[in-house]
Amino acid sequence: MQFGKIHKAVLVSFALGATVVFATTLWAKPEKKAQEVAALVNGEPIVAAAVQGEINGILGRFQAQGRKPSETEMATLRESVLDKMIKLELLSQESKKAGVTVGSTEIDTEMKGYKKGFADDKAFAKALSEAGLTEVELRKQVGKNLTIQKFIDTKFKGKAQVTEAEAKDFYNNNQDKFVQPEMAHARHILINAKETESKADKDRKRAKLVQIQKQLKGGADFAELAKQYSDCPSKERGGDLGFFPRGQMVKPFDQAVFKMMPGDTSDIVETEFGYHLIKLEEKKPAKTVSFDEAKAKITAYLTQEKVTSNIETFLAQVKSKATIKILTPTAKK
Repeated sequence: MQFGKIHKAVLVSFALGATVVFATTLWAKPEKKAQEVAALVNGEPIVAAAVQGEINGILGRFQAQGRKPSETEMATLRESVLDKMIKLELLSQESKKAGVTVGSTEIDTEMKGYKKGFADDKAFAKALSEAGLTEVELRKQVGKNLTIQKFIDTKFKGKAQVTEAEAKDFYNNNQDKFVQPEMAHARHILINAKETESKADKDRKRAKLVQIQKQLKGGADFAELAKQYSDCPSKERGGDLGFFPRGQMVKPFDQAVFKMMPGDTSDIVETEFGYHLIKLEEKKPAKTVSFDEAKAKITAYLTQEKVTSNIETFLAQVKSKATIKILTPTAKK
């Protein structure tokens, strides 16, 4: 896991609401003054900076989508984030009551996973420093997260059983979810060309693909030429795009692919991305996935739904008995 420059998070996965990934924020460098507390849960503080860190992370996703939340959305967001962090703290406290613990070996394994995202220990240490953290503090948070996950696995997951009858009922009542569209497995060679480029530049790039096309007609290997010439990241896989359904690709590309037969190579296809040569590897016709094929996924889905429901019921009971004080609203942004 890489640490961003602003939002520092260690993720704990568990079912809450639908399928939720809870992020317990590791906020930026703390100020010397006492940290503002957003809430107390049975006397345990939830720091306002941690809540705001979660909000900042979500706002980053809004920005990536070119969206700016309204004041109403922001108010709902603040309330939702604080509520989820309160629930997380309650789960932490309940895991302690249940005597759930994790060993140093488990924490070491998780820490190794974080460190894999960095070039070396020095880069990892630098990221920790920028986050205002020590490795000891990170280990403590990782241990807390693992403890909560183990508590959920022990208390809820083993007790959520799904019968075959339930799985069949879901399958029969949701047939639309099991319709698999026509699929194609293709490779391509892309020469980038923007619509705003001059005709001379576009013609030059198209001519480059014409030369590649001649090599293919002369018996050259498509995958090797993709690795050598393609401007698409798929070049590392010999231009392999894997399977994709009809309608997923841009229209000219999609139309060309689904008119082809396996083994065919297209003529030059122009899209908004540039010029393509496409090789169709395989086609799968549209079909309805059978119950036997879908059974494992249905069972996993329904099990997760039951776990979610059981956790919510449990948290509602725990929350009703807890002493929760909301002290300060989270900072506005």
